[in-house]
Amino acid sequence: MSQQSISRFFSVQKKNNAKIPDDTVVKKEKVVYTPRKRKVEITSSPVKFKKVKLTDLEQQVWELKRDHFDKLLLVQVGYRYKFFGEDAQIASRILNIKLIDGKLSFDFDFPSKDDHLYSTFAQASIPLERLLVHVRRLLVKGYVVAVVDQKETAALREGSEFKGKVFERKLSHVYSPGTFITDEDLERNVNGKSIACINESCDNTLSIVSANVFVSKIVYDQFHDDFTRINLESRLHHLEPIEIITIGGMSSQTKKCIANFIKLQENRSCKIRHINVERTKDQFSDILTELNSNINNEDVFAFLSGQNYQLIECFQQLIRYIKNYNLHTVFNLLEVYQKFSNIDNTTILDANVISSLEIFTNSTTGSDEGSLFAIINKTMTKFGGRTLRNWLCRPLVDLPSIIQRHEAVEYLMNKMNSVHIERVIAVLKNCPDLELMMARIYHGRSNRKEVYSFLKNICNILAAFLSIRNELISLDSIDSELLSAFFHEMKDLANELSSLNDMLGMIHSPNAIDNKSEDHIINYFNTKFLYYSEIQNEIDKIDEVKKLLDIELDDIRKTLNNKDLQFFKVSNEPYLIQIRNSLVKNVPNDWIRVNATANCVRFRSPKTLKLYKKLQYQQEMLKNTCNSVFQKFTERLNEYQSMVAKLIRKLAMFDVLVSFAIVSNINNYNKPKIVDFPTIKVIESRNPIAERLLKDKVSLRPSSAGSYIDNDFTMQEISNYSRIGLITGPNMGGKSSFMRQIGLIVILSQIGCFVPCANGSILGLFANIHIRLGSNDDIFSGKSTFQVELSDCRNMISACNKEKGNTLLLIDELGRGTSTVDGCSIAWSVLDYLANDLGENVVVLFITHFKELEAFETITNGIVKNYHLNFSLLNNDQDIIFTYKITPGSSQGSYGVYCAKIAGMPNDVVTKAQEISHEVELQSERNKYTKLLNIFNTRDIGQLSKLTEF
Repeated sequence: MSQQSISRFFSVQKKNNAKIPDDTVVKKEKVVYTPRKRKVEITSSPVKFKKVKLTDLEQQVWELKRDHFDKLLLVQVGYRYKFFGEDAQIASRILNIKLIDGKLSFDFDFPSKDDHLYSTFAQASIPLERLLVHVRRLLVKGYVVAVVDQKETAALREGSEFKGKVFERKLSHVYSPGTFITDEDLERNVNGKSIACINESCDNTLSIVSANVFVSKIVYDQFHDDFTRINLESRLHHLEPIEIITIGGMSSQTKKCIANFIKLQENRSCKIRHINVERTKDQFSDILTELNSNINNEDVFAFLSGQNYQLIECFQQLIRYIKNYNLHTVFNLLEVYQKFSNIDNTTILDANVISSLEIFTNSTTGSDEGSLFAIINKTMTKFGGRTLRNWLCRPLVDLPSIIQRHEAVEYLMNKMNSVHIERVIAVLKNCPDLELMMARIYHGRSNRKEVYSFLKNICNILAAFLSIRNELISLDSIDSELLSAFFHEMKDLANELSSLNDMLGMIHSPNAIDNKSEDHIINYFNTKFLYYSEIQNEIDKIDEVKKLLDIELDDIRKTLNNKDLQFFKVSNEPYLIQIRNSLVKNVPNDWIRVNATANCVRFRSPKTLKLYKKLQYQQEMLKNTCNSVFQKFTERLNEYQSMVAKLIRKLAMFDVLVSFAIVSNINNYNKPKIVDFPTIKVIESRNPIAERLLKDKVSLRPSSAGSYIDNDFTMQEISNYSRIGLITGPNMGGKSSFMRQIGLIVILSQIGCFVPCANGSILGLFANIHIRLGSNDDIFSGKSTFQVELSDCRNMISACNKEKGNTLLLIDELGRGTSTVDGCSIAWSVLDYLANDLGENVVVLFITHFKELEAFETITNGIVKNYHLNFSLLNNDQDIIFTYKITPGSSQGSYGVYCAKIAGMPNDVVTKAQEISHEVELQSERNKYTKLLNIFNTRDIGQLSKLTEF
């Protein structure tokens, strides 16, 4: 539908049974072609549209759709949810459900071409119990879904004073990809479910606020960015929004950055919803007034009031958006706010590091399998996995904190079978996603079974910690300050949360577990429940009606002179009187016939029917009361939200530490020694990702590969004071893998994990890690290979000048994206700057194929040190074998022709390449000796000084 059509639709307020004027016609046009292929339009006779007369239900649907025209509307009609009009057509295509033909357009001024053929809207429907499954499928396609529930039943209408033409229906839920918290399949993954709002000023200052309602987390930041938008890109990769809201106009650089992120996620089968909203013209005071009306926490309002206009506008727009889904209460919790760039004692890995080192995603497959996260993730809980992810994004830069984690991992490796450790592990195994459950309960989106499961698991955890004797967790018994504090804090929390045991005791567990029985709602609570009197009051009313029915049965027995007569229940129809055909003549005339068989007829007396309807009404009232008191129960449970959130965070930390201990035991990782000085010393080190891939390959084909080749490497240590390692060697020799290896080892050590160094390691504490890896075009952003290289390099150099603390730079083949001369010149200049203009706090690994750079070892007096990945030549230099050993000194060449042979290039091509390579080398030598001869023949002392070059 066009924008003009939409605007007209919203501007016109239709009345009931809106009609199209009788003279409205549609001219059907037909296109034919003459023998000379000329197009000729032939206008057919006008077709009059039928008058549009809506049923009461359709009128109700039309009014709801008018207010939610941008959403797919699901309307409960009895025991099914129905789509109408265009929504039905869309749902039928996506959900593969039957479409009942009818009118499609909701705008009667602009009907679809075949609407005149039908008198009712098109329809498609789904069962009530399949609602969430189908909603999820629609959200994946990028739609927003509004669910309209039927608020009354036939029994309630019968017992109420007001009886309208149609059942009362109201909008109950609106779902978008970032707000589908009710999804029963969510425990698989709630990462990448946040909603981000971005605001930009004219001086390249950007503000961002991200809300993840699934785990109650709000992250905000304000920062200055350069033309590459590397800071915005890094935040998008960290926050992983599924929906992005931008405010007003954006610069072309910001638009490209957002579009590139969306494109990347779509390549990973994740559709991002992007919305642009108009910039508000409100004054600062007006925004504060609006926020005050939506925030019910004085501390939160005071915090928001202290932000500047640009950032507070982000909060305003995000709260407005999330309020549409009735989830904005997450903004009332002060403890969920985090500033992205100000989380204590951590550094932030930028987008290049995360992607190049394959922290979360395998660059080959696009999945997490084969990533560092997948390799070290042995957590038992979903919230533990999320904490591990956060730790990987933000390695520690505080030395005591890192040492505490290492000591905890070491203790767990040695004491995994101790009683107190096993007791905690036992309650964490098969533990549901308590963090997600807590968020659902807080937002009123949980069901009874989930609330019971949540309380049951929390109480089991509390009991486990209360049962641990204090002497087992003292510092004398636990050689880990972090773990000892953890156990004592958990015991304190267990005492503070003891009231949760009382709340669990109010629930009748058999009925709580069986969510398919009628008792699941009515008998969910036992008599210990605080509000049980309200339930009992409704039960008493039902019992009174049942007594009246028993009295009526006695009267019926007298009327029919049958003292053994009983009520029958057939096909869900209770309170029936079954009469044989031969005795039907004795039935009073005012009795109501319900159904019959070949042998008998079933009736209800007028009074029985009246009492039965009253019973149905009271039963519905009982359900409503049970729902009401259940809501009160969850509201009381929410009072403990802050303490429970703290408990879950502590459990998540323990879960990650256990995961580190398990991984370190399995893979022979060892405890690193961390020092403040920027040094790297690794003995028998391995690349954790490459090692895992090799093990998988061996498990599939045992004869295909051997064991992983480890390496020793030292930089900026007493015996080796060089801080820049210049690495050369053959193509496919393992240079890039080794460089990644060093980066991964540093990150593992600073998140608190042991590292893959079989014989120990000494590692500096790096506050900043930057990488420039490989050569690739970024076509979608309009950047060439060389531009990407220089942009990354510029950002790294700029960061080194701005950032405090030690810095690790990993640079791979700078200059490959242009000509050899220009590329070598750029690489030379950058290396010269790194060696001479930066201090000893910057450690660099620099991979190159430019042999000219090897002169820096001499020029810089050892600040730059040459290394190469070793190899062996066999069969008269016809074959090459890679040893993958890092070795001091320069490489003889790149041996690209040998790599072509290994890669399976045709023999003729390889032979021709060898001949050309040999000829070029000879020509280079001739030029060298010609230049040397010219120098000897000159009498110019200045020219003779150039002999030192040879």
